[in-house]
Amino acid sequence: MKSYYIGHKIKLTLLTVFVTAINIFAQSGDVAGEPGYVDFGDFSAFENSTGVTEVILDQDLLSILAEISTDEDPNIMSILNGLKLVKANIYKVNKENSEAVNEKIQKIDSKLSADNWKRIVKTKDDTETANVYIKQNQSNRIVGLVVTTFDSEGEAAFVNIVGEIDLKNLGKLGNKFNIPHLNDVNHDDNEN
Repeated sequence: MKSYYIGHKIKLTLLTVFVTAINIFAQSGDVAGEPGYVDFGDFSAFENSTGVTEVILDQDLLSILAEISTDEDPNIMSILNGLKLVKANIYKVNKENSEAVNEKIQKIDSKLSADNWKRIVKTKDDTETANVYIKQNQSNRIVGLVVTTFDSEGEAAFVNIVGEIDLKNLGKLGNKFNIPHLNDVNHDDNEN
């Protein structure tokens, strides 16, 4: 009976250590606590459309891609250095989902404004809307970027880049990893 109790206690201790280690590992790799991270919410209503593109590059994958890419573009390491996440969700817009997509973009824009993100680009007409927001830290370094675009007869895009960002290099990043709409950001744009 005593050996059963000791064996059970050891198993319980090992289980506790294992669960704690998993929890610490999950927290250390979690970018949700970063100031430049934005939770766009649930996209499941749009995922059944015919045109869906998702790109999710976390810090580990970005580091590997930087190392692989340095031979063909020596500047890629400096572009990726400091990035923790590149996330893009692009959905085909049609008559059925047009209103819901537009409402989602408006909600995200309201949330970003309320959370002290700075809008650096705003374009709006009858059929198209585009917004670019940046998040700055206390040293005025850019630590997050969000691009939302909506074309009522084309597509909608939700892009979030987390980490230290140099706006001059965003187009290169978009070209390198085939992330749509990053080329539209011009580092000389002023807030509209």
